[in-house]
Amino acid sequence: MHDIKWVSFFSTRPDFEAYFLVQDHEMSLLTPDRKKQFNELEITVEGPIKSYSLWRFWENSASLKKINEVIRKRNIDVVHPLFATPFSLWTRNLAVPSIITCRGSDIHVVLSRLGKGSLLNRIHGNLLLKRFKSAFENAGAISCTSQGQLDRINDIFRTDLKAEIIRTGVNVKEINLLQSKLELTEALNGKKIVFLPRYIQPIYQTELQIRALSNLPDALKEELAIVLIKGKRTPFDYMELVNSELATSGIEHQVIESLTQHEMWSVFKLSSLAIMTPKTDGTPNSALEAMAAKCPLILGSFKYDEDLFSEQFCNRMKVDLANELTELITDSLQNYQQKKIDAAFDNVKKRGNRLMEMERVKKLYLSLKDKI
Repeated sequence: MHDIKWVSFFSTRPDFEAYFLVQDHEMSLLTPDRKKQFNELEITVEGPIKSYSLWRFWENSASLKKINEVIRKRNIDVVHPLFATPFSLWTRNLAVPSIITCRGSDIHVVLSRLGKGSLLNRIHGNLLLKRFKSAFENAGAISCTSQGQLDRINDIFRTDLKAEIIRTGVNVKEINLLQSKLELTEALNGKKIVFLPRYIQPIYQTELQIRALSNLPDALKEELAIVLIKGKRTPFDYMELVNSELATSGIEHQVIESLTQHEMWSVFKLSSLAIMTPKTDGTPNSALEAMAAKCPLILGSFKYDEDLFSEQFCNRMKVDLANELTELITDSLQNYQQKKIDAAFDNVKKRGNRLMEMERVKKLYLSLKDKI
């Protein structure tokens, strides 16, 4: 199983047991705090194994043996790997069925890059593509968090694979009932908050958003404040660019290093507008959280699933240009319709609700178990 949000749903149920299998280089991530968290969530850690290698076949054999030993020892019925790890490449040789789950960055970034670049990278990438294709074709089931991911998989592999569209989902009820107690810096008091909830990274085009905000009329800028999340992996040069754009924007701002889940929801509740313009994406939980928090939302021009992110539920860009975004921000701050906020909230309860999505995962697990 592949994601702590999903795993904890099952590990804390009396009718399921959940295990993480880790690689050698991941052992250092098992800090005392992380081990405590796993214990509290009743998640058992197994391993370690070596990472998958195209060349060190003897290590692959040893790792595969170890995985099957864990399956037998723990009486595991279903294996659930995340695509952008080597674990999906083991699934062709396991003793039980597997579900391969894909997310936006896995497909639109990782998979799309394979087989490109230098001659050596092309050889290496094309060999991996063949193995990934075989893994997908032999999986017991495939799940994606968006239709666009499945379309991209079939485009790259030239296949006609079927998949369940299962979103990670968000805790709609908890977000809705949350009473925000988060305090932002004093300079932001009395301002309309514009929240940029994706980390400061080139792929999320933070600089585009700030430039668009900088082009707003001065009278409107005086009413606003921008809240950003830096994250841990922001390239130094890109952070310098963003800081430069912020310094000349004429808008009060606060850059927060990181936010807990509840703090994130609190900022949405405090905000008059949230903006996300990634170059590639899946079904972003941050957008679903904005909708659950009843925060007006602008999304970029990326092709999202229309059942969740059509203009019935949020404002959408046609192309990712600063002048278009400036106009959309102005309109959103002045004319965002309450019926759009209400429609988005009702829709995320139906199509982006984690409890409902996890029940679909459970149904998938049980169907595969019955086939053993």
